[in-house]
Amino acid sequence: MKFFIRQTARNIARHKYKSLFYLLIGVLTVFLLAVYAGNLDSTKRQLERLPEVMKITARISNLNGSMTDGVKIREDRVDGILTSEYVQDPVFSVRLKWGFGEFSREEYQKKLNHYGVGMNAVGGVPGLKAEEITCLEGVDISILETAEKVCIMDADLMTQEGFSLGDDVMLTSYYYHLKKDGSDDVLIDPLVTETYRIVGSVQIGEYLGDWMPAELILPLNCVREAYQRQDIEFEADSCSFVVKDPFLLNECKEKMHNMGFFSVITQADFHYKGIALTIMDQDFIRSVRTLNENLALLKGMLPFITVIIFFIGYICSYLSIQGRREEYALMRSLGTGRGRSFGLFLGETMLLQAMACFFGSLAAGQLFSTPPVVLALSGTLFFAAFLSGTVVALFALYSLSVIELLTTNN
Repeated sequence: MKFFIRQTARNIARHKYKSLFYLLIGVLTVFLLAVYAGNLDSTKRQLERLPEVMKITARISNLNGSMTDGVKIREDRVDGILTSEYVQDPVFSVRLKWGFGEFSREEYQKKLNHYGVGMNAVGGVPGLKAEEITCLEGVDISILETAEKVCIMDADLMTQEGFSLGDDVMLTSYYYHLKKDGSDDVLIDPLVTETYRIVGSVQIGEYLGDWMPAELILPLNCVREAYQRQDIEFEADSCSFVVKDPFLLNECKEKMHNMGFFSVITQADFHYKGIALTIMDQDFIRSVRTLNENLALLKGMLPFITVIIFFIGYICSYLSIQGRREEYALMRSLGTGRGRSFGLFLGETMLLQAMACFFGSLAAGQLFSTPPVVLALSGTLFFAAFLSGTVVALFALYSLSVIELLTTNN
C-alpha cells in the first residue's frame, strides 16, 4: 500500500502540468455541482418553510360576501371550527350592548348606552393591538381564552366612571339576534346581569371596524356560558382563522364544506347568516406552483448533469492514457501486471479528484454558505460519476499491445 501511494504521488508530480489541469477541471466541476445542489436544497427548504412565512387566512361572511362582521354563525359551526384539526388560531367575536348596574327592560333607553364584544383573542376587535391593552398585574390577554367573569374596559370610560383595575362592576348585557320568522330583522334582548372584575383597560388607536367601537371586552366563553344559562342559542358575529397546514388545504376546504360553509356567491341575496367561507390562498398556491416547477426543473437536470460528469471523467482519463501509452508498456515490460497498472492510473485520478472535491466544496461553502450535507452529497455524486467515466476509459489499457508499443517506440 505504501508503494502504491508513493508511486501514485510520484506519477502526479512527474506529470504536474497535466495533473494541475485535470485538478482544475475537477475543482470547477465540483464547484458548479455544489452550486446546483445548493439551489436544489434551497428550493426544497423554501417549499417546506413556506407555511411559516406565508400564512393562509380564512374568514366567514354572509353568502354574498358583503359582511364579515355582524353576521350570524351558528354555535355548532363555531364548535366545529374550534375543534377542527385543520384550523389554527381561530378568532371569534359576539357583539353586545350593555349598561352599568341592574335595570329593567323598560329602562333600557336610558341605561343601555354602551357597546361591547365577547371575543377569544385580540383580533376580535378590528384594529386592536395587544400593546393597547393594559392588564392588571399577574393577568395577560390570554384570559380572553377562559370563561372567567372578568372584563377589559375602555380607559376613558373607566376614568369617567371612577373605576380602577381590580374593581368589581355590575353590568347588564343585551344581545343581538334575528327574528325567528327567518327574516333579516335584527332584534336586541336582555342577556344577563353579572358582576365582573376589571382586569384590563384598553385605548384603541385606530379602530378599523364598521360597528361602534367596543367599550367593553369580555371573554368569549364567559358570554357563551351566559347564553347557555339563559337557554339562548349562541351565535358568533365574526370568525377568522389560519389554516394550520397549508399543504392540507383541500382537506380543510372539504371539512369546512361538511360543516355547512360555502364559497361566496356575489349574486346571492343579502342576509346575515354567516355561511360563506373565503380562504385567502391565492398567493400561497401561486408560490407553491412556482417552487414546484423550479424543483421539478432542477431534479430533471440531475441525470444530464451526472452523464456530463461521467463523460468529463471519461475524456480526461482517455486523453491521459493516450499520452502515456509508452509508460504503460514500459511498466508492463518490467513485470507490472494489468491489474496493478490499472490501479496506479486509477489511484492518480482518485487522489486528484479527491483534492478537487475538497477545494471545490470549500469554495462553494465559503461563497454561497452551502450546507455541509449538501456539499458531501454533491461531492459523492461527482466522485462516483467521474470515477465511473475513468474506469471505462482505463479499460482501453487492456486492448493495448505491449510488444507493439515497445517496437514502435524503438
